[in-house]
Amino acid sequence: MNNKMEAGPDRDPYLLAQVREAFGRVVYSHKTHEKQADICFRRHRLQHAALTVLTAIGSGTFLATVVGALGNPVPTSLATSFIALLVTAMSLGTKTFKFEEESDAHRGIASRLWDVRESYISLIADLMSGTASAAEARKRRDELQQATRDAYTDAPRTSPKAFKQAGEGLQRNEEMTFTSHEIDLFLPEALRLDQGEGRS
Repeated sequence: MNNKMEAGPDRDPYLLAQVREAFGRVVYSHKTHEKQADICFRRHRLQHAALTVLTAIGSGTFLATVVGALGNPVPTSLATSFIALLVTAMSLGTKTFKFEEESDAHRGIASRLWDVRESYISLIADLMSGTASAAEARKRRDELQQATRDAYTDAPRTSPKAFKQAGEGLQRNEEMTFTSHEIDLFLPEALRLDQGEGRS
């Protein structure tokens, strides 16, 4: 590790390392909730599209039955009844599986975690520049950890699919530990410790 990490008179390299690790976890959680919100919103749109299509088909079949355009009324009545049953099931599904509300909830958590993430970047910058004392940095770290805990308490569960998509989106694997280089990839260039390493 280069000399940016060396401790000064009031500088704790272990504190900086811990803050960077916490930052990396928040980055991952933020991205996972964003991906889960996208998944839920796509399901919401698919759900409503299917309901709209089935309703339109059901209405058309009913009208055709009324005017006798489809000939034999028995199969037509069965088809109309089956489509009506599907529409009813889809309508009940929209009341049970509230994908739009779930999407909004994940976006809300992602927004809160974004604020924590940006505050961690500011704290890392202050630690690396020496403008924050170790005592002040520990106080801010504790506040950010509490804000993160509060967000997690209110957060709906995410799926393995969202977790995997977050990993792919951040161009890393699914492990929840971070090397210095991996955290550097999340940070602005001026705040990286290993600026000359691992560049593509």
